[in-house]
Amino acid sequence: MDTNKNNIEPFDLEGEVYLPTWKGFQSRKGIYGSKDSSAETDCVFDYAIGGDSTLILDKPKDYQYSAYKYVIENQEIIKEKILSALLKEYPEIQNIYDYESDEKQEIMPDITTNNEFKKLIGLSRLHFVNVHKNNIGYVGFEFGCEWDDEHGLGVMTYMNRVIKIGGADSSFLQWVAEEDLSEKELEVLEEEQNLEFKKQQEEKKPLEEDFIKTKVIKPYKEKKTHWWKFWR
Repeated sequence: MDTNKNNIEPFDLEGEVYLPTWKGFQSRKGIYGSKDSSAETDCVFDYAIGGDSTLILDKPKDYQYSAYKYVIENQEIIKEKILSALLKEYPEIQNIYDYESDEKQEIMPDITTNNEFKKLIGLSRLHFVNVHKNNIGYVGFEFGCEWDDEHGLGVMTYMNRVIKIGGADSSFLQWVAEEDLSEKELEVLEEEQNLEFKKQQEEKKPLEEDFIKTKVIKPYKEKKTHWWKFWR
């Protein structure tokens, strides 16, 4: 499997990743995972670091880079795990939407194999959230889907394990990943992020103080006009 395109740019806070395993699925790079083309996807997907976390990173963490490499190297098995989990939950999702027979046949038909999802969904983007276990981060896969143009489809994963399937927000909400952690792992993560936030505040303070000291604010000086100029 050719993954050489992933060497074009370094792993950063946002960028693109090439995942040819999704060849044949819908192209869903429009707003809210909408279709941007009637052709199949070109398998180049946007990614972003952090999800909905309030912790703003200046560069990716090691665990996020480890997750990025894992996704590239194990993309086929991850895809199959996602589709198998979706196939298992699909009947219940159909019941939730409860489309009439004609509409159901068009946008949410009964299916029996993973491959049949190619005509119904397309990967839109990936989210490397600020949550990890054993120094490998959790990754959210955001999809567009035929049955819900507004809320889409989201899958949170850890390595090749599916954590949750839901709307698109399930792919970037930090708490979704955190629910997979043990109580001890969650305590460690919270302490780690608190220290990171404190460090950021300490680094930010001198910059703000320096800005205040060096900023020159000229006092207001009323412009005087001689009385005789009013008559000209």
